[in-house]
Amino acid sequence: MIDTTLLAFAGVSLLLAVTPGPDMAVVTKNALAHGRRGVLLTTSGIALALVVWVSATALGLSALLRTSGEVLFVLKIIGAAYLAYLGIRTLLESRARPADLLADAPAAAPAHAVFRQGFLSAISNPKLGVFFVTFLPQFVLPGQQVLTRLLVLGVTFAVIGWLWMNVYGLFVTRLREFITAPRIRQWMQRVTGVVLLGFGARLALERV
Repeated sequence: MIDTTLLAFAGVSLLLAVTPGPDMAVVTKNALAHGRRGVLLTTSGIALALVVWVSATALGLSALLRTSGEVLFVLKIIGAAYLAYLGIRTLLESRARPADLLADAPAAAPAHAVFRQGFLSAISNPKLGVFFVTFLPQFVLPGQQVLTRLLVLGVTFAVIGWLWMNVYGLFVTRLREFITAPRIRQWMQRVTGVVLLGFGARLALERV
């Protein structure tokens, strides 16, 4: 039987992965400085940080949800509101022309520090913790083992993010003018904003 909820989660995760952010900027810089090797090292550092965030979130949430079934309902409402907020903010930000990722880039770090750059970029972002706490519970279905489900969702998100960053980084090394163009990134933000708004509305209206 196809897990449609997991497929929906994967789709939203992909949309969020392609949205420009700090991690994408780090990948861009190191792709230009170190080529394919720089891309792999940076994205591997980011993926490790995501695994840390996911593991901590899953352990904490599973313990919390076991104490009260009403907590999941509250988190679903908060998560729906948070997705709507992300959608509105993304649409508002898309009205301004994004800065050129290739302009005024700082000097590239030595090759041995590239992995650390990717890891620190993601692990030092507290928004990831807030995001996972409000986003992952939306896809925990009644009767499922909470910890196992949260770990599956988290790993899925991390893998999708890692794959996208690698594809993006390799494209940067070949088609950097197109991929990093502010206009292209602006439209990526607009599409993602609309989808997030729609998904937040669906979560708010569906029965728990």
